[in-house]
Amino acid sequence: APQEKGSTFLQLGSSTEQQLQVIFEVLEEYDWTAFAVVTTLLPGHEAFVDYVEVLTDSSFIGWEHRGVVTLNLTDDPEGARARRQLREVSAQIRLLYCSRDEAEAVFRAAADAGLAGPGYVWFVVGTNLGGGERLPEH
Repeated sequence: APQEKGSTFLQLGSSTEQQLQVIFEVLEEYDWTAFAVVTTLLPGHEAFVDYVEVLTDSSFIGWEHRGVVTLNLTDDPEGARARRQLREVSAQIRLLYCSRDEAEAVFRAAADAGLAGPGYVWFVVGTNLGGGERLPEH
């Protein structure tokens, strides 16, 4: 996984469900049981949130789901609301569901909010993150 400013990005080119199953195996392996979910309004975001709940509810591990933040990036060009919303959840582990283009705006807001440096781990999940030579700048 490429390291960028102390954050860890894992990008997996498979279905959302498979990506989440792998991510939860990683979380379990590292004993990262507290997490928050961040989504944009990308189609499928409700199913993503539902599937996270299925995975955590059906598990014997004591997951600590610290909430869901749904970002509306189109109404928030400067990212002020996104920064505020991202600060509202306390988990250092964040599962992000968004498109590749949206990831730029989300990580810009996260960086501006002080949530993208060392100590924060973001797992990016989405159907169209593959391809392209570069990771989002932020």
